[in-house]
Amino acid sequence: EGDAGSLGSEGHVHFAKLDGMWDRTLTVSSAGKTFSVTGWQVGWIIGPSRMVKDVQTMLPFVQFCASTPMQEALVSVLKHADKPYRGEASYYDWLRKGYVAKRDALAAALRSAGIEPMKSQGGFFLVGDTSKLTVPDKYMQETTTAMPSMTRDWALCRWFALEHGIVAIPCSPFYSPENRELGKDLVRFAFCKTDDTLQEAYEAFAKIPQD
Repeated sequence: EGDAGSLGSEGHVHFAKLDGMWDRTLTVSSAGKTFSVTGWQVGWIIGPSRMVKDVQTMLPFVQFCASTPMQEALVSVLKHADKPYRGEASYYDWLRKGYVAKRDALAAALRSAGIEPMKSQGGFFLVGDTSKLTVPDKYMQETTTAMPSMTRDWALCRWFALEHGIVAIPCSPFYSPENRELGKDLVRFAFCKTDDTLQEAYEAFAKIPQD
């Protein structure tokens, strides 16, 4: 669970690098999560000039536009991100190492509550199997405007939030209505938090009653 390989140290294979795909692929990337500028809507597109030109034509018609100073700053950041950073070979290596530690901290917190985390191969979320927990009946019986027909995972997330101060995302809404039962035991948690917050999470999870 503690190896960096599960968070991409083996290297991401860009679709555009596959045989014959460069001329057919636009690679769209965002600086939001990687450089902690979520909300600024700044990123980049790489691809054949004929395809990028069409994107540039479309951009004036979308509902938002990126700030010019942010775009210029991103150009500078991308040049520096490949250089050594805080004892690591690059900023990306430092970021991945930090996320591996945060992922492991959250995984330990989940296990303290009897929740088994699924192996994460990227991003900053862990999906946990909560089937060993019993959701109080009152939450199973309640309904909300967002979920008029209550599912177990949704009820569990309300229980966690209201009684334990833990906010999570139920997974059943990611399924089609006829298949929501498949996600009834699965809940998503984020580990892109400060170390203090993750410690508080561990303490909160440890108090959750188990069967």
